[in-house]
Amino acid sequence: MTDNRRVTVTAALPYIHGVPHLGNIVGSILPADIFHRYLDVRGVENEFIGGSDVHGTPLELEALERGMDVEKLAEQQHRKVKNVLEDFEMDYSIYSNTNSEFNRKQTHDMFEELYLNGYITEKEQTLPYCNNDERFLPDRYIEGECPHCGGLARGDQCDECGKLIEPEEIIEPECQICGENDIEFKETTHLYLDLPQFKDELEAWLENADSQPVPDSIINEVENAIENTEQRCITRDIDWGFEIPADRVNERIEEEGLDVEKIDSKQYEDKVLYVWFDAPIGYIGFTRELFDDGDEWKDYWTDSDTYYSIGKDNTIFHTVIWPSMLIGASTEDIEYELPHYEFIQQFLMAEDTQFSKSRGTGLSTEDALEMYPADYWRFYLARKLPQDHDAKFSWSDFEAEINNVLNDTIGNFVNRTLSLAEKWFDNEVPVGDLTDKDRETVEKAENLVEEYCEAFENHDIREGLEKSIRLARLGDQYLSEEEPWNNEDQREETIHVSLQIIRALGATLYPFTPETSRRIGEMLNTDIHTSEGVDELVDPLLGGLEPGHELGEREILFEKIDIEEKGVDEEDNMEEKEEHGFNTDTVSFEDFTDMDIRVGEVQSVEDHPNADRLYKVKVDVGEAVLQTCAGLKNHYEKEELEGKTVVVLANLEPTELRGEKSECMMLAAEDEDENVSLLRPEDAMKKGSKVK
Repeated sequence: MTDNRRVTVTAALPYIHGVPHLGNIVGSILPADIFHRYLDVRGVENEFIGGSDVHGTPLELEALERGMDVEKLAEQQHRKVKNVLEDFEMDYSIYSNTNSEFNRKQTHDMFEELYLNGYITEKEQTLPYCNNDERFLPDRYIEGECPHCGGLARGDQCDECGKLIEPEEIIEPECQICGENDIEFKETTHLYLDLPQFKDELEAWLENADSQPVPDSIINEVENAIENTEQRCITRDIDWGFEIPADRVNERIEEEGLDVEKIDSKQYEDKVLYVWFDAPIGYIGFTRELFDDGDEWKDYWTDSDTYYSIGKDNTIFHTVIWPSMLIGASTEDIEYELPHYEFIQQFLMAEDTQFSKSRGTGLSTEDALEMYPADYWRFYLARKLPQDHDAKFSWSDFEAEINNVLNDTIGNFVNRTLSLAEKWFDNEVPVGDLTDKDRETVEKAENLVEEYCEAFENHDIREGLEKSIRLARLGDQYLSEEEPWNNEDQREETIHVSLQIIRALGATLYPFTPETSRRIGEMLNTDIHTSEGVDELVDPLLGGLEPGHELGEREILFEKIDIEEKGVDEEDNMEEKEEHGFNTDTVSFEDFTDMDIRVGEVQSVEDHPNADRLYKVKVDVGEAVLQTCAGLKNHYEKEELEGKTVVVLANLEPTELRGEKSECMMLAAEDEDENVSLLRPEDAMKKGSKVK
């Protein structure tokens, strides 16, 4: 029977301030990819939508510190993250980023409808103001102690407990621009999303959905969040983000004669939409991009089961704020579907410490893939999927799962069966006159496939993998009990049935270990079908390999691992391991020789007209005088820099930083306390001398 569902699968957008670690992978992206691949195997029409979250303060701060254009930095980081996810075999239908023009259009569309429908209000907000930098400090520009748990609070949310907080609640707040505590709270005008208006509809969605849209383990938290929801600010005093479409909204108010107060466009010309507002809208914006803004994108958001995969720290955004935005932005023409189900994972702990990209704890995906193939990690992380409670990463556990389950159970069963088919039947599927026990084994395998599908439909991904592993165990036990090496009369039947089980194993493993499934398919000389309308998990899955079918070339699927050979000590703390990793992102000698590094002398230093932390510096490098925009204002006075001998990267690709040309870079060292010192030669050197 054909499954006529249309499904939209999404995963929380990774923020690109750094490369995702294993906690990010297991907490949101991997479950979504597994579910998407399961739907592919079942032949269900679906798209897996994702992208990088690129707006917000962390990237803007990093760009300032590095003296780079923030949009250029965002594109570089986006490509890096995208490449890592591809290496991890994430099968996105599209992987874009939230700064795309498609997302800008969708964000402005939804803002316009929310405003005209009366769900956006204006009010005064008391925000932290740094007297030292003479500017307001939105979200991540301020850090301090969480009032709820004592953990690290960053602007509007605590990294430790995940609670949303207001900046004035933060204990001992510190400005992340200058590092000072000279902060006071002043009033400024901002726009707010009036979330309490959606309470009744959110409660109805939670209670009356076809299937409960969130896991049992999180239901009470969601109910409480809906009950206690408050208005949330959707604008920020920064430059990096989407502008508020005030003129567009005002024009529509005037054209349609709407009884809605216009937006004071001048008041918001120096503000942007808050990153949390445009980030989830990216799910829809990316879908528009996938279909090049054709009407087909609407089918996936108005007539589709939408599935989300997120970490528990994202719960409130995806169960209160985002559904409210979907309700409030709906029109007669476009009525957005509310989430059908949200996979909400707990945390993966790194030796009892939460994996955290911002704090540098845990194992990055780049480091993980340097050590072992993607399928090894995908298999292990799916086994440890923190669906109901936090899970702990352990090197010894990882080694045991790969060696004892992936290699000894799955790999050995496949290899034993294929080697016997090669030896006895000229690498073909033998003819078999099945006995009652053979048919009983096939029936058990078919039941396991049914239970596998039930597990997925009940949103239990980890149990789905367990059913696939049990297929391998069933086949291995059957092969051992039948002893075809000692029972020549039953060899044909035993190998025939074992090969059918391998085909079922390859299909059911596909969502978890796609490369392994592809190799199993090649060894069986058959395809793992993932085409729309073709359900691979129905008859004749067990029996689809006809007698006489020629098999492919056998190969060893897995190798046993020894973590000590990789320099891993089980007693090592994961945080220390991460801190002391070195040379994981190398450059070639040729790349280095392409750099024109030379001695220069600072000629003049001026304040950058459009950036509080930057100087506009002119440097004489012998053959030319070059200009750079340097983030040194908090470290050097102008007088200290003028006439100073420095080391300069002279052939940097020119760019514009806040409207000023930057065509070289002065090299500096920075310690863990953020002290900065410009590099200079030990002895007097002529301007233009090459550094080699």
